[in-house]
Amino acid sequence: MATYSLANERLRALEDIEREIGAILQNAGTVILELSKEKTNERLLDRQAAAFTASVQHVEAELSAQIRYLTQVGVSGRCCERQNLSLSS
Repeated sequence: MATYSLANERLRALEDIEREIGAILQNAGTVILELSKEKTNERLLDRQAAAFTASVQHVEAELSAQIRYLTQVGVSGRCCERQNLSLSS
């Protein structure tokens, strides 16, 4: 049962990352739209650029954590597999 809970937690984390990537794209679109205007709103650009940077850093950190987890699971899975093979020999 705990395995399903952990898997669901991991899937929710990936869904959160996906939503944040959508927000990143939206921020980038807002900045591009604002830059295309003759007179830009500097405060809006600054806020959107800061939100963009913070979101990218958060997504990077979360994806790195997911990759570390998958690496650990993969390595421990291979160790268990080798152990089972040696025990069966």
